[in-house]
Amino acid sequence: MAFTCGGERVETCMSSVSAPLILLIEDEEDIRDAVSTLLEMEGYRVEQCVHGEDAWAWLTCHERPDLVLLDLMMPVMDGQSFLLRLSQERLLVDVPIVVLSGSPFRPEGAVAYLRKPVSVSQLLEMVQRFLPSPKTGPGEPITS
Repeated sequence: MAFTCGGERVETCMSSVSAPLILLIEDEEDIRDAVSTLLEMEGYRVEQCVHGEDAWAWLTCHERPDLVLLDLMMPVMDGQSFLLRLSQERLLVDVPIVVLSGSPFRPEGAVAYLRKPVSVSQLLEMVQRFLPSPKTGPGEPITS
């Protein structure tokens, strides 16, 4: 699946319609692609945006995500401004937002913070704190 976000065509891979949806907001293409690929390999659906303004536009015309992974230092609309706007507009009130950033700043409005560089295990543990594992079917034990 592909969509256009901020004029940039972004390719995504849909796992299963029932799999949790993660919105990844990250301006660095290499990081965005690596995180997206990792999460998709785990069975999550991932949509990508390159900055807060792109994410805001995406949110107005797509399904509500189950989790947001948000970088802070981005062009156009940074992560802190995106969080402030979410708060002001009362959008995504019950959706966990995890900041994934090289900045030591921990903004209000995020439920958790991971400082880059982040390990694969740290990222997966954080995501699994807030979302069920899409690889686990009904009655199957969670092994990760």
